[in-house]
Amino acid sequence: MKRFLLFVLLVALALLAVSRWNQRRRAPVSFTPATAGQLHIGETPSLAALDDETTRLVQAVVPSVVSITTSRKVAAPQVIDPFELFFGRRAAPRETVKNSLGSGVIVSQEGHILTNYHVVANVDEVLVQLSDGRAPVPARFIGGDETTDIAVIQIDAKGVRPLPVGDSDTVKVGQLVFAIGNPFGLQETVTKGIISATGRVADAYGPEYFQTEAVINPGNSGGPLINIKGEVIGINTAIGNYSGSGTWQGVGFAIPSNTARRSLEKILKGGQAAAPSYLGVLIAPLTPELAEQAGIPGQTGAVVQLVYAGSPAQKAGVQPGDILLAFNGKPIKDPRDLTRQVAAVSVGSTVEIKGLRAGKEQAFRVTLENRPATLQPNAGTPAPQPSPVPSAPGRLAPGNPLAGVSVTEIPAGQRAAYPGNVQGVYVAAVDGQTAAARVLQPGDVIEQINGQPVPTPEAFRQLAAGIPPGKAVLLSLARGKIRSFAVIQKAE
Repeated sequence: MKRFLLFVLLVALALLAVSRWNQRRRAPVSFTPATAGQLHIGETPSLAALDDETTRLVQAVVPSVVSITTSRKVAAPQVIDPFELFFGRRAAPRETVKNSLGSGVIVSQEGHILTNYHVVANVDEVLVQLSDGRAPVPARFIGGDETTDIAVIQIDAKGVRPLPVGDSDTVKVGQLVFAIGNPFGLQETVTKGIISATGRVADAYGPEYFQTEAVINPGNSGGPLINIKGEVIGINTAIGNYSGSGTWQGVGFAIPSNTARRSLEKILKGGQAAAPSYLGVLIAPLTPELAEQAGIPGQTGAVVQLVYAGSPAQKAGVQPGDILLAFNGKPIKDPRDLTRQVAAVSVGSTVEIKGLRAGKEQAFRVTLENRPATLQPNAGTPAPQPSPVPSAPGRLAPGNPLAGVSVTEIPAGQRAAYPGNVQGVYVAAVDGQTAAARVLQPGDVIEQINGQPVPTPEAFRQLAAGIPPGKAVLLSLARGKIRSFAVIQKAE
């Protein structure tokens, strides 16, 4: 045994000696690092200037961006205690604290901060962390506008540095922007991108959004979107529906600064922002065909289909069939644009709406009111198809947009289904293979064709026969209790 152990020891010493001998034989490793970059700073002056200016811009605006932490008490899940079945509840329900993160931007020397409404709504405590490292400061909730998702909070802190709120109407697609915020709790995170698109919308009464490729993640909500002048041109908001994971997928959104400014002004005047203003009309797009027929080719606007009883529009004299072209001096792009312009004006404001009625210019002075809880009138029940003998559709040429429409006088027993002052012809049948079938249905009452009244079936035939070949036709309809306008495109 001793001999075996001695043998093992000698082998180990031999291997150690061989290893050290090999190490001595190895040549030393050479390492010569680069002493300078491939290019001198003078060879890329534009990039150097861009780098320097970007750094200076970021350093100037970051102190105005804050990180927001909110907390809210929620009921903790209750564990069933079998003793409580016999002796009753032995302790008060437990609560747990739920925290969330967001961002904001200081916009006044008094410490007012713009952020998203959803960041600070319905919470018990709001703490604001400034970029200078001081302890978090408690914030007061001043007010919020749920419609635009804008809220204002305020802190008592010395030496705050507000940023100016820029004019978002001047923002153009392609311009350089910076998103600054607190994603995932990573404070003072700066990302860069461009404005990818403007005028993105989520619903009729909500704000327009800027779309940007600057990275926006959870926690960025409420932080500013900055232009190259260091102005706030948007308030970053949740990317929600465009990402199933809730994280950035190359698409981010920001509320334009002018929308945020209007909400800020409303909130500072009265705390909680008022409900959107209400005009009181049901509107449809001004199609190119309709604009051409009205003598305003290429014009944008909205066509009034219905005026609600007692609404500001009715009080100002707006009527169904009016074409609305401008709101307070600003062109109306489409119905949704008019809705947003109305919502952006304070309740009680008097505005001027310019339009067209039967080819004549109109100007309406409207005092806006609070939008009621419901805007949908009673649509009524379409009248059943009657039995009178319809007018023969064969008198109209096959290419006429009203070809295939059979009409009669309104059956006496059906008048109660329509507005009390209804005057027109009753649609008894529509050929399903014609262009009119896409718009009309049996039971409709046609009151006007291209602005001309249609009191009888004979008047219908005369007016329909006079439609130029290949032209669209504008109809004023009553479908149940609802009056509206419809365009039948030229027959195919």
